[in-house]
Amino acid sequence: MKIGVFGSAFDPITLGHMVTMEMISDRRGFDFILLLLSSDKRIDKSRQLTANFHRLNMVKLAIDGQRKFKIETVEMNAAGWETYTYYTMKKLAKKYPNDELYFLMGADNLANISSWKYGKELIESNRFVVMGREGYDMAEMIAQDSLLTKYEHHFDCLSKGVKVETSSSFIRSRLKDGLSVKYLVPEKALQYALAHGLYKE
Repeated sequence: MKIGVFGSAFDPITLGHMVTMEMISDRRGFDFILLLLSSDKRIDKSRQLTANFHRLNMVKLAIDGQRKFKIETVEMNAAGWETYTYYTMKKLAKKYPNDELYFLMGADNLANISSWKYGKELIESNRFVVMGREGYDMAEMIAQDSLLTKYEHHFDCLSKGVKVETSSSFIRSRLKDGLSVKYLVPEKALQYALAHGLYKE
């Protein structure tokens, strides 16, 4: 099987996430996509993530009934030092030894993946599908980075075709200020966040 691995904090999950996964799944023929939630134990994040169980519950509600989307908690359940993407992909390769795994990411991550912890090892040993974002020239980013150039054949870059760029940080900011995020977050996930008072501070 051909499996996409979509890593994100999903803090919260947005309609932008959903559209991206749907587009990639259709255009690259994935059998299903794993939603890989970042652990709240990660030490490389610029802020403390919302608790694992809240983000997990929101994702469950958002993808309910979607056969092509599945939750993967291997990183969420890992020890703090094992939460780097390189280690996670190694674990998934063992879990799905007979399948093709592709790490899915946005063009904004392509810009700095070389500088990630174990970024070189990650790039050398995996294949990627990179979804374009406005303001990012993927071909130029690869050309300007010697490591990306060396492994250019590992990267499948494609344009999304629609502009849905709503960020989780934008949504958190609006919720903090008491503003509406209707139509930006899957409805069931939004109702969960509101019911539990998430993102108020």
